[in-house]
Amino acid sequence: MIDFGAFSVFFKDEFAIKLTDDEFKLDPEVLKRLGVRLTGQIDFDEDGNTQVSRLVHHYESIPSSFASIAFCIVDGSDFHKFPYIRICGCPAKVLQGHNVFGSDNADLCFFAVLEAFMLAMPELAGYLDWPTTSIDYFDVTYTARVMNDNNAVQVINMLKNVKSGQTKNRSTDDHLTTVTWGKASGRNGKSSRRKQLKAYMKFPELQNQIRELTKRLRQNKGDAIITEGLNRQLSAIQHPVVQQMAMGAIRFESRLFGRWLKDRGINTNLFSFINLAIGNPNLMTDLWRDSWKDVFATFEGASMKLTDHNTVLEALKANYMTVTPKGNPSFSKAESLFAFYCQIESLGYDKAYRLNNRMKWSRYTRDLSAIGISKAQLQNMTGQHNNVVPLIRLINIDFSAQLPANWVEPLPLREQIKQRNPLLKLAS
Repeated sequence: MIDFGAFSVFFKDEFAIKLTDDEFKLDPEVLKRLGVRLTGQIDFDEDGNTQVSRLVHHYESIPSSFASIAFCIVDGSDFHKFPYIRICGCPAKVLQGHNVFGSDNADLCFFAVLEAFMLAMPELAGYLDWPTTSIDYFDVTYTARVMNDNNAVQVINMLKNVKSGQTKNRSTDDHLTTVTWGKASGRNGKSSRRKQLKAYMKFPELQNQIRELTKRLRQNKGDAIITEGLNRQLSAIQHPVVQQMAMGAIRFESRLFGRWLKDRGINTNLFSFINLAIGNPNLMTDLWRDSWKDVFATFEGASMKLTDHNTVLEALKANYMTVTPKGNPSFSKAESLFAFYCQIESLGYDKAYRLNNRMKWSRYTRDLSAIGISKAQLQNMTGQHNNVVPLIRLINIDFSAQLPANWVEPLPLREQIKQRNPLLKLAS
C-alpha cells in the first residue's frame, strides 16, 4: 500500500518576482491576500533601519473528512530558486480513515492527497502550476504476518542487528516495536536522502492512534466538523476487520526519495510517474522489492527462537490491567512489560541491561519480580537458544494476502466528495 506522499508544486509564473536570471521569489501580495503567516530574521543596520530576511512558512495542517494533510509555502529561498508549495499526507487515511491496509494504486493515492488540498484551500490552489507537480518522496509498505504480537516483538529485536552494505541500522532508538535503516537518531545525525526503511509492529501503533484520537475528541470544544472527522477516524480504525488485520502484522516500509527514483531513470514529475505506473501495475511492488533487497539478502541463513509466551503475558495482564476513564480495560503496561521480558530473553540479560535506561530497568524488573519472574531467572537468559527457526521463513510477505477478503478499493476522493455533497467542487 502507499502509506504517505509528499509533493512540490511551483507557483504560476505571474506570481513570481524575478531577482536574477535564475532566482525568483514569491510576490508578497500573494501572501498578503492569502493571509499566510511567516516567521523570519530581523536585522538592524547602523542607521537603525530594519531588514527582514529568511522568511519561513511553517507547515500547516488541514483536516479532511478522514485525516489531516499538511502544506508549506517556500518563497524561492532554497535550492529550487523559485516559489513553490509542499503538500503531504497519508492517502489511505484520506480515502478510508486508516492505514492498516490499502491500495498501492499511484493514480488513486497521490491524487487523493492533492485533491484534499484543493478542496480545503481552493483559493491557494488557483495560484499553483499543477503540471509542474513533482514527487519529493513517498512511503510504500507491505506486511508480513507472524503468529501473534509476542512473536512480532522477537522478530523486531532480531532485526535491530541487521545491516547490509550501505543500508545500515543507524538508529539508537530502543523502541521495542520499531527498527529503522537509513534514518539518523539525535539532533546531529544525518539521514539518507535516497531511501529510509522501517520495520514496525502495526497493532501497538493502532492502539496509540485510538488513544490519541479519543483524547483529541475529548478536548475538542464544540467544532462540529472536527468532531465529525475524529469520529469517522475512530470508527474506521476500531472496525473488527481493521483490528484483526493489525494483529501480528510487521510492516516493512520504504520511504523513497526523488533522488533514489532518478538514480533508476524514473521521472519524478507526478504525471509522468502516474503514466509509468498505469503501464506497469506492479511498479510499486517492484520499487519496494528493489529498496529492501540488500537487507532481505542478510536474512538468508539467519535464525531465531520462536516461543509461546502466553503464560507470561496472561500473568502480566492479570496483574497490571488498568481501567480507562470510560471504563474500558487497558493492558498497555502489561504489554510494555512483556515486550521488555522478550527483549531480555532475545538479547540476553547483559546486552539488554546496556540498552535500557537504568530507572526503567529497575522499575520493570521489579514489576516482573512481583509476578514471580525473579532477577536470577532473568540473569540466566543469555540470548542463546537451541530451537531456532529460519528468519526468512518468519518474514514471509505474501503479496496476495495484503488485503482482507471482499475488500473494495475506495472511490477516488472527488467521487466520494460528490456522493457526500454534490454542491462541493474541487479547485481546477
